[in-house]
Amino acid sequence: MRNFKSITVFIGILIFGFAIAPSAGLTGTPSGLTKDKVEFTPGEDSGFYYTIKKGDTLWDLSQKFYNSQWDWPGLWEMNDEIKNPHWIYPGRKIRIFLKEQAKLKPIIVPVKKVEKTVVSKKIKPSFAYSEMDYVGFIKKKKQVSKGKVIKEQDGHLLMNKNDIIYIKPSGKGTLIPGKIYHVFTATPIKEKIHKGIFEGVRHMIKAEIKILEHKTNYAVALITRGYRTVYEGDLIMDYYDRNETLTVEDNPKTIDARIISSEDKHLMINDYIIAFIDVGKSQVKPGQIYTVLRTNQLVDHSLWKKKAKNQIKLDNLKSGKLIVLHTEDIASTVMIMSSGYAIHPNDIVN
Repeated sequence: MRNFKSITVFIGILIFGFAIAPSAGLTGTPSGLTKDKVEFTPGEDSGFYYTIKKGDTLWDLSQKFYNSQWDWPGLWEMNDEIKNPHWIYPGRKIRIFLKEQAKLKPIIVPVKKVEKTVVSKKIKPSFAYSEMDYVGFIKKKKQVSKGKVIKEQDGHLLMNKNDIIYIKPSGKGTLIPGKIYHVFTATPIKEKIHKGIFEGVRHMIKAEIKILEHKTNYAVALITRGYRTVYEGDLIMDYYDRNETLTVEDNPKTIDARIISSEDKHLMINDYIIAFIDVGKSQVKPGQIYTVLRTNQLVDHSLWKKKAKNQIKLDNLKSGKLIVLHTEDIASTVMIMSSGYAIHPNDIVN
C-alpha cells in the first residue's frame, strides 16, 4: 500500500496575526503556542510548537495556520510522531513550519488624492502528490504498447526494482537505450454505473524501466522503480509524465458523475485511496475538488408493493471529498481526501 505521507501540500500565502522572528521561534507566544526550540533548517524554515487542545483536528489546524483545510496532509507529514491523522491528543505538541516565501512584486495602484496603494497578488493553494506519475487511468481504447516483458535475467517469476529484464518489441515504436519507460497492464472493464453500462480499458502502471541496450530482436532493461510486482507478459509504454503539483479549485461547477471503482478494486473506498469516476477531461480537470454522496433510501418492510405517490425521497448523505488527479477521454483518476462513510462504486460525485 502506498505511504500517503509522501504527499506534501503547499499554500501560496500564509497569513498570521503575529510576527515571526528571523530565526526559529516567535517574538511572542499566542495562546496554545510554546517557545520550545525547533530543529529548523537555518535560512530556510521558521516556525514553532503548538500544543494540541481538546477538539483540535489536523483539518482545523490546517485552516488556522495555513488558511486552507486541504493543507492538513502536509501538516501530518511534518510530524512523524502522529501515526494516525484522525487521532491527535490534547497536551501533545506538534511542529508548525513556516516556509519563508519569496516576496511578490507589488502592483502600484494610483488613487486620487492618495499617494499609492499596494495590492498583493493572491496565490491559489496547490496540492502536490509525489506518486502522480504512476496512478492508474481508464481510457476508451488500450494504450499503444511498445513491447512486452518476456523474462527476468535470472529466471525470477516476480520482478521488482533492480532486476534486469528482457523485452520483446512490438514493432509499434522504438525502445531507445538510456530512455525511461513504464511497465503497465491493460484490462477491459464493463460496469453498470448509474442507469447505463460503462465500458473502457483500465490501465495500471507497475514500474519504471531504463533501456540498457537494444539487440536484434529484443531489448535489455533495468527496473529503476517498482510500484507493483512485474510479471512475464506485462506491457511497455512511453513514460507517462504528469505534473505532481496541482492548483486547487475547491468549488468547481457541479457535475453528475459516479465512482466506477478503486484503483485496486476495494469493496469499500476510504481516505487516500485512488479511484476512478465516469467523466473525463471535457468535464473536469486536475486539482478540482468534489463531494461524494451516498443515496439515502428508505427500506420498505411491508408486504404490500410500494406505490410511487407514497415514496419519500431523502436527501443524499455526504460521504466525503475527492480531488481529481488525472483526466483521460472517458474517465478521471481521483484521490479520496476524506470520508465520513465508506464509499462504494456507483456513489454520486458532484
